[in-house]
Amino acid sequence: MRIIIPTRNFLKVGLVITVAYNFAWIARQHGKLWPTLGSNYDQLMISPDQFDQLPPSSSSSSSASSKNKKTNNRNSSAVLLSSSSGRRSSLFDPRGKSLPIHPTTNYELQQLVSSHTPQYTCSNGLTYIQDHILHDNITHYDIDESSGQRIPRKIPRLLHFTSKSRCMTQSFANNMQKWKDTLGSKYSIYIHDDTAIDKFIYQRYWMEFPELQEVMSCITAGAAKADVWRYLMIWEFGGIYSDMDSAPNKFSVDTITFEDDAWFPLEMLGIPAQYWFAASPRHPIMYFSAKSALQAVAWRPDISNNNAAKTTGPGAFKAGFIYFEQLAGFPSTGYVTEGLYHGVHNRSVKVVGTKENSNEWIQRESIRGKSSNYEQMGMTHFHETRGKFRLMHSGDETVGCLMQRFRMHTDMMVGWNNIV
Repeated sequence: MRIIIPTRNFLKVGLVITVAYNFAWIARQHGKLWPTLGSNYDQLMISPDQFDQLPPSSSSSSSASSKNKKTNNRNSSAVLLSSSSGRRSSLFDPRGKSLPIHPTTNYELQQLVSSHTPQYTCSNGLTYIQDHILHDNITHYDIDESSGQRIPRKIPRLLHFTSKSRCMTQSFANNMQKWKDTLGSKYSIYIHDDTAIDKFIYQRYWMEFPELQEVMSCITAGAAKADVWRYLMIWEFGGIYSDMDSAPNKFSVDTITFEDDAWFPLEMLGIPAQYWFAASPRHPIMYFSAKSALQAVAWRPDISNNNAAKTTGPGAFKAGFIYFEQLAGFPSTGYVTEGLYHGVHNRSVKVVGTKENSNEWIQRESIRGKSSNYEQMGMTHFHETRGKFRLMHSGDETVGCLMQRFRMHTDMMVGWNNIV
């Protein structure tokens, strides 16, 4: 068999073609980035698949008014992003990669929460709670009465709860039924148990939250884990998050309109409630709240000393609202009154109610004897979890999150059994 060896000239030609191709590819990537060199790239990280235009230059976004007024003139500070057809492309830059879309949201959520097959059995007199699932045509659209046309909703009619399991006491089962009676004609209602939460957090690639799964190794309270989860769930799928013990009061099936981008009741402190809120998918407040929570946990000097209310809960949610306003050029303390607020990327949030009557729309902590019900369902308060975690260490020993993350990677004797 005769072996043909390429000549030197042939190899040179091949090398020239290869180099020319690579330089042409680099030029194309720079060409895509060139029109937006004046843009604020930090702002491009948020909800890139929601918008249709290239962002204006930083000079146009810097003209935002410094007065924090609840008026539509906030639209002038909007920063819009390119559509998927005009997105920047790069092997290493996440801005060049589209975030996931969900063409069949209810099907995906059904697969997510159906982590138990077959239905598990409840003991100790607890009641098994089923999901209430409707079609996307109902949950994601309104119908125009005059034309009969479908109108896409910004906030889908999805209601999300989380619980350790689907087995609940009669008090909690009655509260779930109250929500089904109030919203069941148009809303899908999902119960996310511990298995579904872990599946959602750990079995997917979070391009926009690359630190998520590592930082979760420092979560030592179930409440903190639920805090992070709720921001991610509404960021990804949209809809309503509700604590298990919150109940409908003035809120009804048609309270949130198709135009609402986010809908927050006020709590008694005068800040948006974190125990119940609604938002459209990819809303910046969800992104900022999740990032604030993860950052607060990531640099804890002692992960057993985790006051969830300050690190991942209302404190992080308040910070998310402040970032939403401030990045659009509006000063904010997080303390607000009823009204429509516009923020970064021309997104908005409707705040309803008053701090003096924080239960006007949603009744908070509607179940009496909640602690005993939680105990019966095998759930613990984060104060109890914190105490148990401290007992694992002797004397004044503390475990910082950074050290815990290092040990998880380097010490085979450190497992997940001490992590929630």
